[in-house]
Amino acid sequence: MGTFQLNGGGMTKFLKELKPERVEDIMAMVALYRPGPMAVIPEYIARKNNPKLVKFLDPRMEKFLDMSYGLIVYQDDLLFCALDLAGYTWEEADKFRKAVGKKIPEEMAAQKEKLVNGIIEHGQTKQFAEKLWKLFEPFQSYGFNKAHAASYGMIAYYTSYMKANYPVEYMNALLSAESNDSDKVSQAVHECRRMGIKVLVPDINESNLDFSISKDLESLEEKAIRFGLSAIKNVGNVAIQIILEARKTAPFGSFLDFVNRVDARKVNKRVLESLIKVGAMDSFGKRVALLNAIDVVKSKLSKSKENNGQSGLFSVEDETKLSAFIADSAIIDNSVDDYTDEERENFERQLLGFSISAKPINELLDPLESEITCKSKT
Repeated sequence: MGTFQLNGGGMTKFLKELKPERVEDIMAMVALYRPGPMAVIPEYIARKNNPKLVKFLDPRMEKFLDMSYGLIVYQDDLLFCALDLAGYTWEEADKFRKAVGKKIPEEMAAQKEKLVNGIIEHGQTKQFAEKLWKLFEPFQSYGFNKAHAASYGMIAYYTSYMKANYPVEYMNALLSAESNDSDKVSQAVHECRRMGIKVLVPDINESNLDFSISKDLESLEEKAIRFGLSAIKNVGNVAIQIILEARKTAPFGSFLDFVNRVDARKVNKRVLESLIKVGAMDSFGKRVALLNAIDVVKSKLSKSKENNGQSGLFSVEDETKLSAFIADSAIIDNSVDDYTDEERENFERQLLGFSISAKPINELLDPLESEITCKSKT
């Protein structure tokens, strides 16, 4: 999951069976996992795992099919067959390549006749020529050239290597890259859980714009991934930059400290509500209490700095009052009942695209393992 060209259930299944040991194996899978050539994959896997099954339809094919265990995998293989088995010139082979790429029936019919005649003239039978053409047909639907497959294969290898050797760093980069797609973020978070990597909820004093690496607060030794503020709906980049700039001076000491130090015109009520609902301000109090406090603060200090051309919520005259409010916990009533787990999860689904607090499905199903009477192979 999350590696270039190798993600997805079908590809994962084939790769587990293949057990690739060299880049050429990855190149072949990238090239074959396409409409048409996909039918060759089981035979490729069988030959890779059992060298005794490797064979060449014609000895002349070994020099260009040796690395693919005698199987036609790339568009280039078609060209070499035409050159070495049918006597094509390079110019004729290029026309053959174009005909395959264009998938025009009339051109392919003409090429078939030419190829079959050339193969017969160069020492093989018509039956062999017809069989070879059958192997060519899937590549008329879709086929990779070798250079394309090599480029993809190398990037697939690099991403796989990084995920295997730097899992936290790689998954952090993947989450940041996909932060605008909640479905992909959800998949990546589930993958992190499968890999044993903790993903922490957004935090107003810890989160950056994108996902970031931080210490696991429980062990203080293991690395964890902290949700980025940009992944929260209704919290735009302008508001985030204002928050991060204000935080440079010092961490926010309380909810009131936060409200006073940011521009109320950009970090407005809607932004505050979103931050609270996903848990980014849990260190300041219960989510219900903080949401209630938004209006309480505004009612107690109705004259804001905005009216005075200032950047914060509070007026200059109220600065002296503010310090008292920061220390006064009475303004935030944490005695109220907080949201239920279900309500918290629903807020997270609305604002993150999925719930980070909800228990993983495996955690819910594992206790039922002893009750399973039938399993299906996938």
